[in-house]
Amino acid sequence: MIPLLRLLIPVTLVLTPSLVSQGNDFLQQQTIQQLEETRRCFGCKLSGVNFFGANLQGVDLRSTDLQRANLRNANLRYANLEWADLREANLQGADLTGATLKSTLLVDADLQGANLEASKLVRTDFRNVNLSRANLVKASRTEDIQDSRSVSLCQTVLPNGITSDRDCLRLEARSHQL
Repeated sequence: MIPLLRLLIPVTLVLTPSLVSQGNDFLQQQTIQQLEETRRCFGCKLSGVNFFGANLQGVDLRSTDLQRANLRNANLRYANLEWADLREANLQGADLTGATLKSTLLVDADLQGANLEASKLVRTDFRNVNLSRANLVKASRTEDIQDSRSVSLCQTVLPNGITSDRDCLRLEARSHQL
């Protein structure tokens, strides 16, 4: 019996990490299914999820962990992302028209070409965010974005309708270095 246990312990240790990751994928799939059915997912764990081009219009994702999520070209019109964690998320080309982003973490997120028209941005953390070519027309509380030097605003349409040319030269120089 003991020799058999000696053989099983290493096998169990090797298989356990893969079973744990499969379990997490299963739980994430269950969470996504719940979101599809109910259009809300309060406090869910969806970090790294791929919602590329997804229709998430009007969903309630308050306090949801969406770190490193791919939301490129996603429809998030009128979505509630209050207190959500979107650090390092890809929101390129996402439509966030009328979305609530109050107290949302967007640190290091990429919002190039995103539409944030009429979105609510009270206490939103925009440190190191790329808002190049984004639309901020009629967005609320953007003074801190415009004053922050860590936010890229190249060809960004500001709330007053004026297009910013700030950071364009810096971004162009950096792209030539790559």
